[in-house]
This record gives sequence, C-alpha cells and structure tokens, in this order.
Amino acid sequence: MTQGKAVFTGDEGEIILAADAKTIKDGHKGRRKEIEEGGKDNYVEAEFFGLNTFNKLIANFKDECVGFRVYHGSRHEDHAGEGVKITKEGSAKRTSRVVIVPVDKYGNDLRSPRGLKDDSGSAVANGPLCPNKCAPPTND
Repeated sequence: MTQGKAVFTGDEGEIILAADAKTIKDGHKGRRKEIEEGGKDNYVEAEFFGLNTFNKLIANFKDECVGFRVYHGSRHEDHAGEGVKITKEGSAKRTSRVVIVPVDKYGNDLRSPRGLKDDSGSAVANGPLCPNKCAPPTND
C-alpha cells in the first residue's frame, strides 16, 4: 500500500443543484434510442445502492476510508424476464456497470486482506438497474 502525502481529505466532489444534475443526466438519457437500436448494449440509466450496503462496506475499513472511487465497467447480461442473468461474452448484451471501492487518504483502493474467514468484501456492485427498477418519473 502506497503511503506518503495524503491526497484526499473526504471533502472531494461537490454538491450540485438539481438543475445541473438534470443537465448531466439528460446528456446520457438522450442516447437511449441510439444504444437500444444499436442492439449490442443494454441501456442503463442508473444503478441503485442502498445505504445499509455502504455502511457495511465502510465498517470493514473503520477510519481508513475517506471516500469512494467509482469504476466504470461492463459485462454481458440478459435482462429478459424477472431478474438479471450474468452471461458469457457474446451470449447477451453488454451492460454498463459500476464498482464502488473505498479509498484511503493516500488514494489507495482499500481491500480486505485475502484469506480471512469473515471477509465481507471490498467493493459495492450489482445494484438494481434503471430502467428496470426506477423511481416513478419526475420532471428532473
């Protein structure tokens, strides 16, 4: 683990106005038709993660965690039917996903030591996706 000068304080990022958030979200929503008509990717508007899940992750790292890094990734998933089925590459559509990892003040991704019997994980992923599981439509 790299240590030295602290690079993060826990105050990174900014709280933005709802109108600014809408502008950013609309930029992606405007690509829905293009993504769906392309036929290779599932359209993902959002992914939800519960507060209890974050609290469990934070508890694994006590005072070391000063924030989170969000990694963008993808995998092949089948969204037909009730749930999401993870598939082999080429057997379903590629689906954008995020993996959220706790980070220490030095900028290191925090990971649970390998081999611990009670290892409860080092990242948050696999949240329910919107448009399959969304809040009711709003004006934003």
